[in-house]
Amino acid sequence: MVKLISNIIVFLYDYNYTELTFCNITYYLEGRKMILVLFLCAILIILILIIFAIIFSTIRIKIRKLEFTNIHENKMNYKIKVSMYFFNKLKWLSLNLDNKKMKKMFTKMHLEKIDIKKIERDMQLSDIKAILGIAPKISYLDLNIKVGLENILLTTYVIPFLCTIISMILPKITEKKDFKNVKYRVEPIYKEKNLYDIQASSNIEIKVINILNSGYQIFKNRKNLKQKSYKEYNRKNIIKCIN
Repeated sequence: MVKLISNIIVFLYDYNYTELTFCNITYYLEGRKMILVLFLCAILIILILIIFAIIFSTIRIKIRKLEFTNIHENKMNYKIKVSMYFFNKLKWLSLNLDNKKMKKMFTKMHLEKIDIKKIERDMQLSDIKAILGIAPKISYLDLNIKVGLENILLTTYVIPFLCTIISMILPKITEKKDFKNVKYRVEPIYKEKNLYDIQASSNIEIKVINILNSGYQIFKNRKNLKQKSYKEYNRKNIIKCIN
């Protein structure tokens, strides 16, 4: 009788221990699932915040000591600081570039392999309109241009033409409050050679949302063009089959 009671006690103990162990494992797994869910939610929230910050950011580009010239030798130097400001107030990204860093970046990204002539051939008027929609703003400009052509008489016509073009463009990309910070000078080089010397410093602001809108418009225009070409191709094939 005593042995029977002892066996029952041992059985109940083992049963409770097993049930307790199973509960602990269940709670442990539920806890791990909860941690994983919270971790994924945190990553999702961070990604949403980053996307939100990018969309509503303004890119500020500071160009200093930009120089393009072929007077003595072909030379291209510049220093650029690119910063991103959230709602044009809070800076959250900054990057310093120069001609050497840009060359390395172009090499690593294989950008030199891009066929510029093909892009120019495929460029549509609608694409140009979309690009103009980026609407950059200049808050500071100090521009000096010297140009000379082999034909000296032609040089005398080019200089006022350049001045006219610049004077037409600047009011469209400069706000009235920044007119005092904008100056430019165009001078002729009277030598029987094709020469140029461009020196500039500038502050440019571009809204990221304008870039995204322009990119979407170009994508939409290209898609519509492909659909139109496809329909035209099918129409011609149908006409050939009928004939």
